[in-house]
Amino acid sequence: MCDYTQREYSCGHFRWIASKWCQEYAVTHKRCQPNVTHFEYRADDLCGECKPKEYPPWEHLIKRPKQTTY
Repeated sequence: MCDYTQREYSCGHFRWIASKWCQEYAVTHKRCQPNVTHFEYRADDLCGECKPKEYPPWEHLIKRPKQTTY
């Protein structure tokens, strides 16, 4: 089994980060049953989905096509 760290963010979302891959995964690249060995609570962090988007200072110079919704 591969070892994972379970990380909980202040927004309530969870993520599982591989800390050690097992030999079977190294050979086949098929994920096996996870084995959560550590738990982290990030009280001051938001997950990637909930973080506000940060754009570089030159973003206003890039012309992007307008997104239309139907």
